[in-house]
Amino acid sequence: MNTDYTDEGRKSGNSAAALRLFFMSGTGNTFRVTQWLAEAARRRGLAAGVADIETARRGKLAPLAAGALLGVLMPTHAFTAPWPVIRFALRAPRGRGAPAFVVATRAGTKFGRINFPGFEGTACYLIALLLALKGWRVRGVLGLDLPSNWIAAHPGLNAACVADIVAKARPKAERFLADVLDGHRRFSAGSLGYLALGLLVAQVSLGYLLLGRFLLARLFFANNRCTGCGLCARSCPFGVLRMRGRRRARPYWTDACESCMRCMGFCPEQAIEAGHAWAVLLYFAVTLPFAWWLLSAGAQAAFWPAPAAGSRLVCWVQYPLTLLALAVAYAGFWLLIRVRWINALFAATTFTRRWRRYHEPDTVLNDLCRPNGIAEVPAEPAATTARAS
Repeated sequence: MNTDYTDEGRKSGNSAAALRLFFMSGTGNTFRVTQWLAEAARRRGLAAGVADIETARRGKLAPLAAGALLGVLMPTHAFTAPWPVIRFALRAPRGRGAPAFVVATRAGTKFGRINFPGFEGTACYLIALLLALKGWRVRGVLGLDLPSNWIAAHPGLNAACVADIVAKARPKAERFLADVLDGHRRFSAGSLGYLALGLLVAQVSLGYLLLGRFLLARLFFANNRCTGCGLCARSCPFGVLRMRGRRRARPYWTDACESCMRCMGFCPEQAIEAGHAWAVLLYFAVTLPFAWWLLSAGAQAAFWPAPAAGSRLVCWVQYPLTLLALAVAYAGFWLLIRVRWINALFAATTFTRRWRRYHEPDTVLNDLCRPNGIAEVPAEPAATTARAS
């Protein structure tokens, strides 16, 4: 099984000579897991390279060095992989039999003394499949519970719950990496069960990728506490948040926003809101016809006999018009909320005004906004590695 060993890998007892980790992270959950794995590899005497997926994609990811193990880490969005990670996997270089693994962080929660797992659905196996089709030998997948961070839809968890979930996640992640580095395959019955459930709700995931992510991107706005500092725009991992306005610049979310929650989680003024009253108006104004098609004819197109050709034609004509309507509606909304009393009205009708914000407790914004390129984590000296073991 361990056909990728280099001389360096054989001498150190590892099944890889180096580890290359590529991650997508908004509030720091997936970033923190990436750091855990890099540190674990370092303790085994491996060099670990870490880079965010968007930086790697823009830099046109080169083939990895011989003997390197590839890791792709991501959050779960709508029970599947986020579009930027799908795009990364599609554009990744040929694997030529090199080893790889996939980790999806999912929304863990805790009520009282009971921890409830998140649900990664098809996220891990979709990326694993794309990598396998490009010649990578996928050794394992892992769905890992981190504190649920979708603070546009629910309050952030309290500190005690966050600490407990994070503490349980680290040893699980490190055991997974150790197994993969030792040449074992990690495809558990549990992960296959999540895949089966993910396929059952694949219609929801498809709806999110086709339309939902564009709708969610248009829900954000800055309340009257916004100082126009531009921190949210500068730290956006995809560079799609703009500061607009000459006299009083305010953030403007484009349709390429992935709702990663970084802007909301790290805003020093807690000025960024998700407009719930606005969401209702926006949904019924521009998305209901397409959403209805997606729930009926769209599901049939994916899983059952195809609907009439005319239905498809109506859908694909209506789809770009729906996206255009979203863009126009949001532009009008953004202009309206520059009026202070209108802004105050929408801010008063969103739950996020009173909700606890969240970002991974050990992660600061500078951790997520390092200069472009792969950050190398060197291997520990042999003596130090021997003591650690």
